[in-house]
Amino acid sequence: MRTHRAVVQPSRRVTQHVEIAWDSLSKSGEELCGDWVKVQSTPESLIVVLSDGLGSGVKANILATLTAEIASSMLERDESVDEVIETLAVTLPECHVRHLAYATIAMLQIVHGRTAYLVEYDTPPLILVRDGEVVDLPISERTVAGRTIKEGRFRLQIGDMLVMVSDGYVHAGVGGLYRMGWGRDNIATAVRRWAAVHTDAHELVRSLRRTCLKLYDGTPGDDATAIAMVVREVRRATVLTGPPSDHTLDERAVQGLMAAPGTKVICGGTTAQMVARILGKDLQVEWKPSAQRASAQAAGKLPPVARLDGVNLVTEGILTLSAAVDRLQAAETVHELPPQQDAGTRLARVLLEADEIHFIVGDAINPLQLADVVRGKPMRQIYLEQLLDELQRRAKQVTVEHL
Repeated sequence: MRTHRAVVQPSRRVTQHVEIAWDSLSKSGEELCGDWVKVQSTPESLIVVLSDGLGSGVKANILATLTAEIASSMLERDESVDEVIETLAVTLPECHVRHLAYATIAMLQIVHGRTAYLVEYDTPPLILVRDGEVVDLPISERTVAGRTIKEGRFRLQIGDMLVMVSDGYVHAGVGGLYRMGWGRDNIATAVRRWAAVHTDAHELVRSLRRTCLKLYDGTPGDDATAIAMVVREVRRATVLTGPPSDHTLDERAVQGLMAAPGTKVICGGTTAQMVARILGKDLQVEWKPSAQRASAQAAGKLPPVARLDGVNLVTEGILTLSAAVDRLQAAETVHELPPQQDAGTRLARVLLEADEIHFIVGDAINPLQLADVVRGKPMRQIYLEQLLDELQRRAKQVTVEHL
């Protein structure tokens, strides 16, 4: 079994966004899966490639990986699908014994979360569910390099659910509950029923995986992969941490936070007091002095969150940032975060749920924290850099503004 994190497509200040998650099951008795998923995400487009290598095990894994990597890299360079297919035909010719391609492939490119271009070669058709119904896509066939491909272009809208599967899903349950296997139509029905009450790509993949395993009676007879995508509105968050290095920039920092769309977060006691002062609002919290913070850190506890009208989350600074890094290093998706509602977990949840995150970082040095400067960098900056690494690894669109 191979389980993958959910990732999201960065958008360029658009309202529509594609969330994607995927999961692979290896054929029983094999350590490596013969399916391979490659996702390339840029501010302009999302490229998704699913390849199924001939057979199973190491050889199938190599074939699928090579196919997916070649296709995704060529599409990212804006090379045509014809060039991709021609390259694959030369690199991986047809098996002369079984007269089958060494690997199947499905390629989906989505631009700005709205315009989709689909290419399929010898792979189960993509499933699109919209407004509770399975949509018939405008697909045509043509021959490229001696291979018949199916392709189509279509528009996406908020609420759409898309699912790509390998043959292992289609064949699940052969000779059992489904005489001819689960089948693409039955999978589409399952997706349609899910879409009626849920809107989460990660949970949809988990649901499909559970059903697939059940149909295989816990021992998959083939490599099986499912990719789920949900089209939704972009989620944005802005985090203000640390007062500016120059007091004349205080109002600019506060205005930047309050004018930003989406979720608003303040990390830092002094920062929160600055915002409350400029906005003329009450900060409902009793910030602990530094000695108590050190004691809380030694005990593994975090200071409580605060409340400030117009801001979604207000926390202490360095300890909370450090805890958020720990949470992100331990959890790939928001579904894997611990259930507790401490400040670090709540901050990590905001960051994992957001697609676009803007950090406003004040560079003032707190005299009480001079001892925390490591190799010329304040601890706040070190934890922020670690946060940025974790977020960018998840394909979040992150911007940083220093004041």
